[in-house]
Order: sequence, then structure tokens, then C-alpha cells
Amino acid sequence: MIDRSTLIGFLGGFGLVIFAIMSQGSLIAFASLASLMIVLGGVIAATMINYSWENIQDSFETIVSMMRAKAVDLRTDIELMNLFARRARRGGLMPLDKDVPYIEESFLQNGLQLAIDGVSKDNLESILDDQIKGMERRVDISTNVLYSMAGYAPAFGMIGTVIGMILMLQDISDPESLGAGLSVALLTTLYGTIFANMIFNPLAGKLEYLSEMDINRKRMFRISIMSIVDGENPRIMEKKMLSFLDPRLRSEYLQYHDGIRITKEREERLYQFWIEQQSSPWEDLRKTLETG
Repeated sequence: MIDRSTLIGFLGGFGLVIFAIMSQGSLIAFASLASLMIVLGGVIAATMINYSWENIQDSFETIVSMMRAKAVDLRTDIELMNLFARRARRGGLMPLDKDVPYIEESFLQNGLQLAIDGVSKDNLESILDDQIKGMERRVDISTNVLYSMAGYAPAFGMIGTVIGMILMLQDISDPESLGAGLSVALLTTLYGTIFANMIFNPLAGKLEYLSEMDINRKRMFRISIMSIVDGENPRIMEKKMLSFLDPRLRSEYLQYHDGIRITKEREERLYQFWIEQQSSPWEDLRKTLETG
């Protein structure tokens, strides 16, 4: 499901444009199949020339997956990684083997499974780094595709304008051809501007924002996985992970934990509920642990 802010933005932007048009005239006057074919067809053709089919397909798969991704709370992730770290420190990595299949985040699941399977520290670190770099490359290609489409759209809008002007000048004495040519000339520019500034550019910016958060989360998981493999004190691991949080969220987390003790009972409750709570906001996880 597309995230709420993107949906509100699309509906609000197009809704206001449509309202402005309908308040002054007819929406049908702004519909032109020829103009749409020039702009959209041109954008698609130019994108396919510029990028390989695999790049384009992978780009849209990345865009869809990012838009469908659930909002995450890194504080919940920190609580869960602390739980795994304490269990691993007491009994080694093997007790985590039965928990790994229930982890929803594929990067974390894969990383912990490799650690449990006995992959050497250097190889594990290299694999995790390569996965993060691979994700960064895919996102870079995806955003470049969208930014390219945003650049092509106004250009093909201008091409449509030139085509419309030529149609007008072919028989300037005929009022019907004059109106048809003028319609194509103006509407292609409008369509090109709308596609660029209400669809492609905003989607590229949103993809950059979402991917930055996702990669930041993966980097945090990488540090926590390597910390567990090294057998570090969970408190040291926690301090490393907290550096990835926004200062306000980090302050809330530390203030809360300053007032509680990590007891065996609390850890057992967390282990009881972590599977269903792993994607929940931290506040919901806190309430679950406090009420049982």
C-alpha cells in the first residue's frame, strides 16, 4: 500500500488542478489523446533508449517496493537486537537459529543466518557491505531513471507545441485546423509540465528519502550483527545503534531506559511478543511490555 503522505500529495495536487479547471470551464477541453501520446510516448521511448530494459524493470520494482514498505521505528529494532544480543551472549548464536525464520527484514534475517551458519567474520562483513552497496546502486539507477523522465517530459511537451504550431500554419485560414493545432500546442506543454513536476520529480525525491532511511537501517543492522558475532556487551552495541537515531528519538529512548531496569521478566515478555511487534512503533512495543 502506498504511504499516506504520497497518496495525499497526489490526490491534493491533482484535485486542486482539476478543481481550478472545472471552476473556470470544462475538463473535457483539457483532454487530448494526441498530446498525451506525444508526451508519454516520447518519455517512454527516450527512457528505453537511455537505459536497458533490465534497468527500467528493476527501477520500477524498486520504486514499488519502497512505496509499499512499512514505516519502521529504529527504536523497536534496537530493542529486538538487544534481545538477540543478550540471548547470544548467554548461549551462543545457535539458540537464535529458531528465531531467524520469523524476522521480516530480509537483510537482517540473511545476516544473522550467515553468522549462525559459521561464515567467517571477514566474509560476513564483506557480504553485508556488498548487499548495502548493491542496494545503493539499484536506488541510484532508479532515481536516475525518474529524473531522466522528468527531464524528457517538458522537452516532449515543447516538441508537441512545435507540432501544434506547424499544424496551425499549414492552413491558417481554416478555423477548425487552427483550433486543433492550438489545442495540441498548448496541451502538450501542460502535460509535460504536469508529468515532470507532479509525478516524476516528486517520486524521485520520495524514493531518495525512503531509500536513505532503508539503507540507514541496514547499516545499523550490519553494526549490530557484527557486534553479536564479536560477543560485545549489548550496552556497547546499543550505543553504536543509537547513533543512527534522530536526536529527539534517541533522547526519548535513553530517558525511558534510564528509568527502568532490564529484568529477566521484561526480557521474557519481549521474547514472547517480538514476532508480532517487530514492525510496530516503539510506543506500542512499550505498552505491550508494560501491560504484558
